[in-house]
Amino acid sequence: MVLSTMTATQVIAEIERLPPQERELVFLRVHEIEEATIPDSFLQGMEEAKRGDLLDIEDAHFQLPPV
Repeated sequence: MVLSTMTATQVIAEIERLPPQERELVFLRVHEIEEATIPDSFLQGMEEAKRGDLLDIEDAHFQLPPV
C-alpha cells in the first residue's frame, strides 16, 4: 500500500470537485472535529449568552485583585 501526502490546496481542490451532497458530508465532519477542540467552558458560556444570562462587569471589579 502506497500512501502519498496531499497539501491543503490539493485537499481543497478535491473537496471542490465533490458533488454537493458529498461536500456537505465533508463540511459536517470538519465542523464535528472543530467543535471537539472547543473547551466545554467556552461552549457553556456561548449557551448562556444566547439565553441572555450575562453579567455586567464594571472596571471597579478589577481594581483590587481577589483575596
